Amino acid sequence: MNRILSLLALGHLAFGAAAHAQDMANEAATSPWSIAEHAKLRLIAGPTAPTGKQRVGVEIVMSPGYKTYWRSPGQFGVPPAFDWAGSTNIGGLDVRWPVPERFQDSAGYSIGYVGEVVIPVSVQPVDPSRPVMVVLKLDYAVCEKICVPVKGEASLWLEPGVTTVVSPRLESYEARVPAPVKPGPHGGKPAILEAKLDDTVVDPGIKLTLQVPQDGSIEDVFVEGPGMWSFGKTHLTPQADGLITAQIRINDRPKGASGPIPLIFTVRGTPKPVETRLELDIPTAKP
Repeated sequence: MNRILSLLALGHLAFGAAAHAQDMANEAATSPWSIAEHAKLRLIAGPTAPTGKQRVGVEIVMSPGYKTYWRSPGQFGVPPAFDWAGSTNIGGLDVRWPVPERFQDSAGYSIGYVGEVVIPVSVQPVDPSRPVMVVLKLDYAVCEKICVPVKGEASLWLEPGVTTVVSPRLESYEARVPAPVKPGPHGGKPAILEAKLDDTVVDPGIKLTLQVPQDGSIEDVFVEGPGMWSFGKTHLTPQADGLITAQIRINDRPKGASGPIPLIFTVRGTPKPVETRLELDIPTAKP
């Protein structure tokens, strides 16, 4: 009888160990933290996408009160610079930026992330049947009252076809990546109905007409142009018909730039941020 009980106990322990091992296997793989001044960085893996692309997140956690910057940092700041040169079996990388927020620093308004962020990256293997080694060197800045340039290095081994891992943290930030939408109404998402020049400012700015989804909101709009374009803080004005007008000043532009200019508008709002790309015919700046 004692022998039977011992065998049952061993079986229970073996089952528990196997279940724990399976739970550990299902958790997302992570690299060690790369520690810098007022910040730390690591890579986290998510499940392989149905297309065969590997899903990775660049996680940055900062000291309380510190911020880092978006791809277009606003009036001041430095966007992160990614170096993937040491990676193997990678045919392409797509950095997918979560919607940022606007914050005020010592000199003006900048755009980025406060406290923490996970930047999703889609990785296309050259050979999907072979493992991928993701190696990242990142130059970025973290700022409180002044900015501190920092560096981070991380690497992560990804097995092919791993679909059982879970990464709620990565997935929560993937959900914050703006959905690409064309100009015009979109049920359930914020929308840009019209974009035109705004003649109410000395040097023409941009005026948008925005549609807010039912039970949704629009909090801000970030504008990007090719090269050295710079845009001011967005001023949102609700209208009587339920629409919102957004006025955005052109602060700076490449010398002599005019004509149809490709612009990216990122609308921060609920239930889902959106990104709209369009061309706007902008005249030469007034002398």
